[in-house]
Amino acid sequence: MSEEKHYTLGTDQQMAWKQINAFPPLGYGFAEPGTYGLDATEVAAYNVAKSFYQNYPEVWNIDYIAKETKLKKDDIKKRLKRMYDERLIMFVMNPNVGVYGWGLYYWVVKLKEGTDPAVKAEFSKWYQNKDDICTGYETEGDFDYFNGNHMRVLDNLLADVIQPWKDHPAVDYVHLCPIRGDVRESLVNQWHVPEDQYRKFVFGEEQLKKFFKVQKKIDKNDFAIIKAINGTKSVGDMFDFDVLEKLSGLDGKQMKKDIIECVDVRKFMLPMIYINYRKLGISMQMYLVRMFQNVPSYRKAEIVNEFAGMDEFVDIFQFGDSFYDCLLTVYAEVNDVDAIRSKLENYAEIEEVWTAVSKRQFRRWVARLDDENGYWEECVMTDDFLQNRLEAGAPKCRFCTDPEEVK
Repeated sequence: MSEEKHYTLGTDQQMAWKQINAFPPLGYGFAEPGTYGLDATEVAAYNVAKSFYQNYPEVWNIDYIAKETKLKKDDIKKRLKRMYDERLIMFVMNPNVGVYGWGLYYWVVKLKEGTDPAVKAEFSKWYQNKDDICTGYETEGDFDYFNGNHMRVLDNLLADVIQPWKDHPAVDYVHLCPIRGDVRESLVNQWHVPEDQYRKFVFGEEQLKKFFKVQKKIDKNDFAIIKAINGTKSVGDMFDFDVLEKLSGLDGKQMKKDIIECVDVRKFMLPMIYINYRKLGISMQMYLVRMFQNVPSYRKAEIVNEFAGMDEFVDIFQFGDSFYDCLLTVYAEVNDVDAIRSKLENYAEIEEVWTAVSKRQFRRWVARLDDENGYWEECVMTDDFLQNRLEAGAPKCRFCTDPEEVK
């Protein structure tokens, strides 16, 4: 019989629970040796593919996709081009901010009951246009927004992103949700999962059956292509490096070696295909979960890992130093959202669950999703490095030269 784990301080089990996942839960703004700047030559494969995939689906490893899907190569390329042109998919990348020197701070906004929809529209416009907000959702329900920033200095977030609207008479509250563990985003497992689950593409079979019934823009063959790209065992199978070499003039073999080191070995970045749920006409059900404060951190992490074993969840974020402990999302139309809430509430450790529905996402890791405004895939990667945004008149970021930009 295996030894029962208690993780008591002063024993050989002290904090051993932190070593269960590929990356342990971290504090905020850790800067570890071994990362590269996002414009470094070592990450060239991603940047070249990101620059060309819109018109050159050949950047993908079409041979690999054809083998996985049994589809003809020309059909694969046509489908990839159509899905992009119809704004159904976007090629994105998550940097592992927990080792890059940024904290990842999400925050929940609740507007007062009876707030004029026109006032909420102004909030949404501000959040959409504020480049520092790298990911954001407009919601309806127990809360009205779930937005996030990568910031090196917490005071910069409070002063420049939250303070300009925090005291607006329509605001009921804003609560910070600092990320302790990034578990799953957009159906792809991130760093805070067991090693053998890293980069796993997750979509439940029962959910998938309903997915093809509730929308008709992505069919089974389209999905098989997305699954093949997101589900490669190694990032080295994701791209056609000969094509990347021809398009960029860089050495394809070196690009492959470098991107494998960045993604598979050092695990500080993760490229993937994002499915634009808004364009599909489906919505995202969100569950904001608070556990009792006397639940030990190791047990909270165990519960989040249990959630990671459930294939209905699209996103899983674990928080620290917050009123809440995690946020989970599912595609509303392909799940029994009430049954999921009941399942969560059946955990003895869970004190309360708040829910909201999102039909609009502002950005997917700095990449804008508002095609209706002509900004589809515009990317502005902000950084508050060496900045003090509490100083009056101080420059907010190097992009703040446009008088029309949100300040």
